[in-house]
Amino acid sequence: MADAVRGLVAGLSVVFWCFATWLIPVLVAMGWWRHYLRGIPLTYEATLWSIIFPLGMYSVAGMYLGRADHLPIVEWIGATWLWVAVTAWVVVTVAMLRHIVLTVVARPKAP
Repeated sequence: MADAVRGLVAGLSVVFWCFATWLIPVLVAMGWWRHYLRGIPLTYEATLWSIIFPLGMYSVAGMYLGRADHLPIVEWIGATWLWVAVTAWVVVTVAMLRHIVLTVVARPKAP
């Protein structure tokens, strides 16, 4: 049974990976629109983690899809995006720690 659907699953995986790749410029454009054109300041929000997780999943999925379907360009794109995901994770982690220090730790105690 697995051999019978292997081609279908491989093809659909590539289609969904291509769709995810197509969404990246859309997400960048939406961020540009929100923070540059609308003027909303780029500050730490817990919702930033909902961007970080898909970045990591996209990169790992790309690496494994490239290996499984023998698509070296897809594997290379996944490995490259892994560094983008790690960088974004570090930036958001630092912003979160800064936010915690400024709002929780440095907050003056009530008398």
